[in-house]
Amino acid sequence: MFSIQHMLRDLFSYFRVQQRLVLCCFSLLAIINAYTMRLCLDLSLNRIALEGCAHHPPPSSTPPHSAAQSKSHNWFTELAARLNQTENMLRARLRAGREHLYHPTRVPLAAIEQPVRVKVPSSASIKVSSRERISCSELWSRQTQTLVTVAFYAGYMLTHIPGGRLSERCGGKWILGAAIMSSAILTLLTPVAVRHGGPYALVAVRLGIGLCEGPTFPAVSALLAQWVPEGERGLLASGVLSGGEIGITLVQLLSGLVMAEEDWPVAFYVVGGGAVAWFLGFILICYSKPDNCPYIQSEERDYIKSHVSATLLVTSSNAGGDQPPNAPWKSMLMSTPLWALVSASMQHDWSQQQFAHELQKVLEDLRSKGSTLWDELEASIVVTAPHLCNWLASLSTGTLSDFLIAERILSRTETRRLMTWLVFVCGSMYMVYLKSDGARIWSVLAVGAYYAGVKLLPLDMSPNYAGTLMGISNGLGALPGLLLPYLQEFEADYAIVGSVRSALWLICSAYISGEVQSYNQPAG
Repeated sequence: MFSIQHMLRDLFSYFRVQQRLVLCCFSLLAIINAYTMRLCLDLSLNRIALEGCAHHPPPSSTPPHSAAQSKSHNWFTELAARLNQTENMLRARLRAGREHLYHPTRVPLAAIEQPVRVKVPSSASIKVSSRERISCSELWSRQTQTLVTVAFYAGYMLTHIPGGRLSERCGGKWILGAAIMSSAILTLLTPVAVRHGGPYALVAVRLGIGLCEGPTFPAVSALLAQWVPEGERGLLASGVLSGGEIGITLVQLLSGLVMAEEDWPVAFYVVGGGAVAWFLGFILICYSKPDNCPYIQSEERDYIKSHVSATLLVTSSNAGGDQPPNAPWKSMLMSTPLWALVSASMQHDWSQQQFAHELQKVLEDLRSKGSTLWDELEASIVVTAPHLCNWLASLSTGTLSDFLIAERILSRTETRRLMTWLVFVCGSMYMVYLKSDGARIWSVLAVGAYYAGVKLLPLDMSPNYAGTLMGISNGLGALPGLLLPYLQEFEADYAIVGSVRSALWLICSAYISGEVQSYNQPAG
């Protein structure tokens, strides 16, 4: 181990590699890995359900002349019948005003035991009893697939704040490394869990991946607070925190290239294996603080220490010396800029969740028409190209932010508010030109401005507690991912929702702050 470190030290010294850039590159790769592991299932869930249906053939009572048709149509028609029954019951209950959600477990036992008759194109009638077998519609129902999807976000929200606090007290290196590595192991085990445990084993795995990935953004924020000088925060930090856009691009291209119907596990193996390789390099090269890094040159260490936030180092009278004491929860939670940050994060994630389903619909349409692998790859590139442009836009707007602050054209708060206004204006223009070819450029500018504005606020507001603030804002920001099926229906039914969201964004723009908050420096 010592010889490897010695070799790396000589190599970095010879090429004069700046370690803050190395740390930012590995942090960027960490977020890319986190997003690929998060989204890999979303783009393969339909194929997993189809494979599960193939493993549950029709009962032996099916007439021989309709066996071939039942294999390909029976599960689909049965699913449609049950979903239609569920929708009718839901509407009846809503009209009666007795309850707002339909729960399959609340159906009377007598109703469950009634046989279900499904018509197939050959006019044969198939009688299926729930006592004989579990149909595909029961095993992979729409409710079950929704549960699989939201299980990740349920776990993801829970570990944000604990991950942020641990990163501040123990260092972001091992918290981030453990988060990605544990997620990688569960990702590699996903195909086995699906094929041997069914949908509920998949729910458990996705919940575990969410719990493991929760500390990722807080840990990255804690690392950036230690390593990135204030004058480079717009470029480096926004470039790292927008890495999810590259992750979306990679996982969607992967879906178009290697996820044939019989080979969907390949994507999980590729994504999980990449995360394991990242972990091995990360623990060998990266460190939580510049003072702990054996590869950094003294000139760079002095430069970082003199240009990070002047309030970063906590007073030596604290028990931990260089560790933040207990977080000032009361002051944080009473902070108006924090709740403005939370509201903006939730609205952005709401919009981004809707964009994530575009490729899946495009690929499904292509497959229904008998498309080739290259057709799917071409469609993947067309849909994913804007996400790569989003990342490039975050670098551009981040550089602009650094320039405005360094030249004292605008204060840090005014710069962050300007970027927030750009998000609103560009987002509004995107909606105006939604059906035209020029709509995407407005979306790209809006996303880039978001990462150079709102996403950097935890580092601005409290360098000492950047992990905790990111945990609060990003954790609560993931709430739309948990409630997305209901939010989509709610927004479709009530047009006023869009107006309310716009008004909230304007209010957030007025209350966010890029200045260091009073609770950053502990008393005494």
